[in-house]
Amino acid sequence: MHLNRKLALGVVTSLSLFLATACGSGGGGGADADGISGDQLVFVNFGSDGLTAAKAAWLDPFAKKTGVRFATDSPSDPAKVKAMVEAGNTTWDVIDLDIGSGMKGCGTLYEKRSKAVDVSKIDPSLLADDCGVPIIMQTLALVYNKAKFGDDPPTSIKDFLDTKRFPGKRVTLNYAAGGLEGMLLADGVASKDLYPLDLDRAAKVVKGLGSDLSLVPSLAGQSEALESGDFAMCWCYLGRAAISEEHGADLGVVWENAYSGWDMLYAIKGSKSPKAQQEFLNYVATPEAQAAFTEQLPYGPTTPSATPDVPAGRAKWLAKGHEDEIGTPSLLDPRWWDKNTDAAFAAWTEMTAG
Repeated sequence: MHLNRKLALGVVTSLSLFLATACGSGGGGGADADGISGDQLVFVNFGSDGLTAAKAAWLDPFAKKTGVRFATDSPSDPAKVKAMVEAGNTTWDVIDLDIGSGMKGCGTLYEKRSKAVDVSKIDPSLLADDCGVPIIMQTLALVYNKAKFGDDPPTSIKDFLDTKRFPGKRVTLNYAAGGLEGMLLADGVASKDLYPLDLDRAAKVVKGLGSDLSLVPSLAGQSEALESGDFAMCWCYLGRAAISEEHGADLGVVWENAYSGWDMLYAIKGSKSPKAQQEFLNYVATPEAQAAFTEQLPYGPTTPSATPDVPAGRAKWLAKGHEDEIGTPSLLDPRWWDKNTDAAFAAWTEMTAG
C-alpha cells in the first residue's frame, strides 16, 4: 500500500472540510441494538486523557444508543492479548493499537471486519489491514520548555540532540513506534528517507544522549513531565501536549519534520459479545464519532468529512495551518511496521536499557 503523503496530512488536519451526507449501512453512526443490548465490552487504550476522551466521545454515546455496557482498562498490551487469546480466556474485547502490532495479529488475534462495519467514510489510504478501523491521527513533534530557553529557543528538530547549546532533560515515551522515528529525524534523516528505519543509527542516537534522555512509561507520564516543568525538550504527542498546556505547562513547539501516524481499533478474538464488537467498530468509523473524539482530545480524525468543533487553543496543536513549517510530513509506513515490529521493539528495548 502506497501512502499519499499530502492526503494523509490533510486527514491529520481535517477541520475545514464539509460533512458529507450520510449514506450506506454505517452512515450516521446508527448501530442495530437488536441482540446487543445488555452485552458488555471491555475497551482498552493507552489510558489517561485518551481513555477519558474515548469514554466521552464513543463509549457513553454508544452505550446510550444501544444498551451495551462498557468496562475499561489500560494500557494497550499486545502481549497480553496474545496470552489471553491463546489461553482461550479473552477478557478484553476492543483495543486501540499501533498499526504494527495490530497488523501482525490480523486474523489470528483480531477479528476481520464484518459486513456490519462500514469504512467508506475513512481515508482509504489508512486502511492498513482487513481487521482494524483507523481511529485517530497522532502527530509527534519537538516540544520545548519556553520558560527554560526564553528568547533563544530551539528552532530545529536537530536541536533535540544539541545538549551543549540546549542543556537539560529530553523526554519521550518509552515506545518503539514513534520513538524510533523521532530519534532518526533528530539525527538528520530526511522525511522521505525515514523508511526503512535504520535501527543501528537510532541506537547510536539513544546512546549518545545517555542520561539526558528520560523515557516515560506512559502518556500520562509525558503529561506529568511537561506539567512539572522539569524538562528541556520532549519528542511529544501533541494532543497530550495541548492538554498539558491547559494545565499550566509553558510550551513551545517546533513543527519541522513533525511525524504522524494513526492508531487502529481492533476486535479481539474470543469475545463473548462479537456482534457488539463489530457494531461498536462501525460506530467509531463514522465522521460524527471521529469528530467527537477530536473535540475531546486534539488528534485529527481519519474521516476526511469530519468537522470537529475545536477551540482555538487546542486547534493550534493540530497540523492545520503549519504545513509550511512542517515541510515534507513524516508519515508512518504500515508495511514496514507489519514486517518489522518484533525486531524494532526488541531493538528499542536493547538500546534504551540501562
